[in-house]
Amino acid sequence: MAFLITRIGIVATVVLLGNSVVQVESAQGQSRRGFVTTAPSTVTGEERKAQEGLWVLEAQYKSLRMIPVEVTDPATGQKKQELIWYLVYKAVNRSIDVQTDDSDTKPANEFDELPGPAVFAPDFVLVTEDEGRQQIYRDEILPEAQAIINRRERQVFKNPVEVVGPIPPITREGVDPETVIYGVAIWRGIDPETDFFTVYMNGFSNGYQIIRGPDGQPVIQRRTLVQKYWRPGDEFDEDEREIRPLEPPTWVYRADDAKSAQ
Repeated sequence: MAFLITRIGIVATVVLLGNSVVQVESAQGQSRRGFVTTAPSTVTGEERKAQEGLWVLEAQYKSLRMIPVEVTDPATGQKKQELIWYLVYKAVNRSIDVQTDDSDTKPANEFDELPGPAVFAPDFVLVTEDEGRQQIYRDEILPEAQAIINRRERQVFKNPVEVVGPIPPITREGVDPETVIYGVAIWRGIDPETDFFTVYMNGFSNGYQIIRGPDGQPVIQRRTLVQKYWRPGDEFDEDEREIRPLEPPTWVYRADDAKSAQ
């Protein structure tokens, strides 16, 4: 099911894909519109050999931002203003080179079964790292904050539950109209004194590897997108303009139950 929408200078199609909604934009409408960072869907030859059916979504995202929101306490019904941190992104399915020689493409992973169908189900973890101390924050579903963020960004960004669904068709860059998933990750209660932090973005690839843990048991590590930041400000006047990427985004393999940035 699809229907056309029109914005100034842009013609787009909104498509229902499974339970999620994606937007198809013509080449005319494929401007960056503030998505300043791109993590391309790159893989190594070794990764291609290790896993059949490997897919990697290209992630584009804006600078990490802050916004004050009146959040309702579900227990008391009272509202309290909080400073919300958020990251808006778009995900595009780009083609990756796949070797066709059967002898090269059979999975090298042990323990057999591949992980599930091709479903986009992201989750985001923000880890602060100051003076050897880590604090871990999981993204939250906050409709009040989401509505304010969408008004500010002038775009409908969906939370990590709303975007869950089959990955979109492959888009060849500069050739095909983009089938785009727009999403937002939201965090609350971030330590205002933090200077260094890292955002781990899971679900943008089905890549995985299985290693032996210290106890000899198998440990699954998922392909995870990592963005490190620093904020050279203080806790008294938090300003999103102080947040800066520390380095370009990178892909790593990280355990599902990782308790830290290690």
